[in-house]
Amino acid sequence: MHFLSFAVVCFIRMVVATLRIELSLDEEYSLLIEREKPVLFAFWHGRLLLLVYSFRDRGITINTDVSWAGELLAMVLVRFGYAVVRGSSARKGVKAIVAMRRQIASGQSVAVATDGPRGPRARSKPGVLTLARVTGCPIIPVATSARSAWVIRQTWDSFMMPAPFTRCAIVVGKPIYPGEAEQDLTLELLDRVIDETTAKADRLVGRGAGA
Repeated sequence: MHFLSFAVVCFIRMVVATLRIELSLDEEYSLLIEREKPVLFAFWHGRLLLLVYSFRDRGITINTDVSWAGELLAMVLVRFGYAVVRGSSARKGVKAIVAMRRQIASGQSVAVATDGPRGPRARSKPGVLTLARVTGCPIIPVATSARSAWVIRQTWDSFMMPAPFTRCAIVVGKPIYPGEAEQDLTLELLDRVIDETTAKADRLVGRGAGA
């Protein structure tokens, strides 16, 4: 497992080194980062790869599953400078939320693939809303896209792997503040916002809808 995680890290570094990446940051998000405020990143599991590399070595805590695949991902993330909290909606979910709450209280940002670890694809689980409400931490929708990519349809999340030398985009969207919009902060709203952020990333690279 250690060797495999090392190989995955090397592969990611080699591929990303060839990419042309455009970064689009919302102004409110940039202000939060300048003020060193913790945030709660929310994204689709299938668009994870570029985020792992681009947000490395920032002390971000990320949630992974307790399965063997989650173990491998955790090892990869640690090699990229992330802290890892294990747990999912199916197993050790409450423990994971408590651990992430502590990280936010200490000033660390947290990242969650809201449709993970097993789907359904692009449908958020309630844990991220619970975490936002108990901490008051703003949710930041994040998405990536690649003009040319391998999309692994056999996986539940249709995992996207950018092709070497292609044009890519990372979009960090407008914060959602749970304290101001608690009555309207629903899974449907979160899904729509992440979908819109993902659509913007697709447009930036000229990728067609559903491609």
